[in-house]
Formats: sequence, C-alpha cells, structure tokens
Amino acid sequence: MLLRIPYTTPLPSFPAIPTTATTLPTAITAVSNFLLNARSTLILSGAGISVASGLPDYRGPQGTYTLNKEYRPIFYGDFVHKDAMRRRYWARSFLGWKGVERVRPNKAHIAVGRLWEGGWVGGAITQNVDSLHTMSHPDMPITNLHGLLSTVLCLTCRTQSERSPFQKELHRLNPTWSEFLEKMRSTPDMPIKRGPDGDIEVPGVQYESFRYPPCQTCLKNSTFHGMIRVDKDGAMQRIEGDGNVPGIVKPTLVFFGENLRDEVKKEAERKVDAADSMLVIGSSLATYSAWRLVKKAKDQGKKVGIVNLGGVRGEDAFWDDGEGKVATKYRLGDGTDGVRVEFDAGDILEGALEVLERIDGKRANRRVPLHSSGASRRDIELREIEMYAP
Repeated sequence: MLLRIPYTTPLPSFPAIPTTATTLPTAITAVSNFLLNARSTLILSGAGISVASGLPDYRGPQGTYTLNKEYRPIFYGDFVHKDAMRRRYWARSFLGWKGVERVRPNKAHIAVGRLWEGGWVGGAITQNVDSLHTMSHPDMPITNLHGLLSTVLCLTCRTQSERSPFQKELHRLNPTWSEFLEKMRSTPDMPIKRGPDGDIEVPGVQYESFRYPPCQTCLKNSTFHGMIRVDKDGAMQRIEGDGNVPGIVKPTLVFFGENLRDEVKKEAERKVDAADSMLVIGSSLATYSAWRLVKKAKDQGKKVGIVNLGGVRGEDAFWDDGEGKVATKYRLGDGTDGVRVEFDAGDILEGALEVLERIDGKRANRRVPLHSSGASRRDIELREIEMYAP
C-alpha cells in the first residue's frame, strides 16, 4: 500500500469568524465569548502551540515541510522491517534528545492549564508528543493522541520504560557519536535541521555505524533464545535484508502509517462526547486522526472554535450553511456559536484568560470533567521495569 504524507504544502487561509475578529483585541473578545458561553470546552492542540518553545511545526511558515521540501519522516513499516531505518531514526533522535529535554512550556500551554484550573476548559487532547501540557499542569487530564517522546516501547513484549535510561544506553554503545554530539553543541553554526519530534538531521552524516540495543526483557526470555543477536557490547547485530526480529524498541509516539492505540482513540472520542464545544489551537488538522474528532463534534451539534496561524484541512465542513457559504450565525455573531481566527494561540488564550477572570471569576467548582480512563499525569501507565538498568 502506498502511503502519502497529507498536506505538505500550506493550506489556504479562511475568513475570520465572526467577520469582526480581524484584530488581536476583537479576536480575543470572540474567543472569550466562545469559552464563556460553553458548559464544558474540550481543547485540541497541535504543533503550532509548541513553536514558541523552540520546536518547529510541520506546516507553518517556518515548518519542516515548508522549509525542507525533501523531508520525509520514517514510516512505521520501514522502522519495523528495516534495520537501516532504525539506525537512522535512533541516530537522529539521539542527537536531538538533549534539546527536547530542555524545551519548556510557553504561554499557550500555561494559559490552557489556567483555563482548566478556572473551570472554562474540561480537558485536552493533544497531537503533540512533547509532554509540555503535562509539564505545565500535571493534574490536567490530557489525552496524548499521537503518543510521547519521553517513553519507549518494545514491539514484542510491550514493555514500556522512560526514554532517559535508553538514551544512556545509546551513549554507551556509540562513543564516537557522543563525541560528535559534544562537538555539535560547541559549534553553533553547524548546519543542522531540527524536526518537530526533536530529531536532528546533519547534512552529510551517515547513520550505518550507529548502534541501538534490543529490549532487555526479550533478550533474557528463553523463548527468543538465538533469535536476538547482539554484539559483545550488547548492541543489536546488523540485520541483513528486511524482516521482523523480536525485541525491537521504538518510541511510544505514533509513526506515519501506524494506527492509533485503540484505548487512546476511544478515550479521545469519550472526551468529545462529554464536551459541548471544542476549541482547536495551533493545528491545521492535516492528519485525519485529529480532523475526524472535530468533525465528530460538529456532527453532534457542538460548537467549534479554531485558533491557528494558517489554513486548516477541510474547514468548510465546520462553517457551511449548506449552500457553500459560511452560515450567517457565524459571520455576524459574537463568537458564541463559533470562532475562527488566525493569531498566535498564546496571545489569544492569554488575553481570553484575562477577560474571563475579570468578568466571570473562577468557576472550577462548576467544571464538567471530561473523564478519561487513564491517569491524568500520563497517557501511558508505565510498568515498574527498568529495561536498561545496568
């Protein structure tokens, strides 16, 4: 099956809704009205809100697809079946991991958390894998739709662990690469390209020499005796040709071509069902897994709001009056029934928060929770197993 990356070119802009929301103050007013008049709003966030934290997005003005027309992410099938692709992925991720660890929430993440604390937001679904929502407000219920960078998973035994021990093992197995990493840090003008998932591409660098470990749980399992071959240092031996082997470890983020975990998909749908409005921030909804959630809310008769710099996939479906035009209640309204503005999400949410706190006070005691089945602090409950402990 041929896989295609959706919408790698910028999507067309959409007229402001309401039509008066063309300046920052009027856009803030419209979003404030949207939040104020909803019983329970569900946030759906995308890569656009993490740009201010130093992570590029995919489709924005300075996004990966915009600046690098040749960029191609690793597809799930390639990672699973091709040793060379795993070496490429882990090498680039290894080089970029320190940068990911240093990233901190910005005013958009902080405002989302404060809106939740104040009772205007019931919860959030995020497409981002950077953990910044949780870092900003650990108790806020977050559904990590596309997984996390901060954990790794064995594809065979499903053992999960924190990324940090795995990163230390990559350091141990790749001393030359560790030296290169230190050189890279001390050379500010080195021509590197950072991806939205924190990986780093250095032009001209070959990845064949990079080594990665297998899952230690599988390695010790007699069932797989002789099937997982490691070198004297414990690194996975080079695998000729394509094919599956036990003990392959991948990050828990969802690769292109990989299905969402069923429990995550259902949790996101439950949150949509429980909300009476949905506010999209910093997302072009280019991936169907996100777009379908907003369409589901719309089909249920719920209000939709979008705050995004740039166009959004198929957004006519959210505003159409049935005759190919934006419905009058949206165009001439005050934002209560729906809002669509092209401004920085951090500026909009920070401004809306000030308005809501001034005129509505905190209403956390009236919050309608958007229940999820998982722990609020993390999408994935980790088993207490250190896969890479010495």
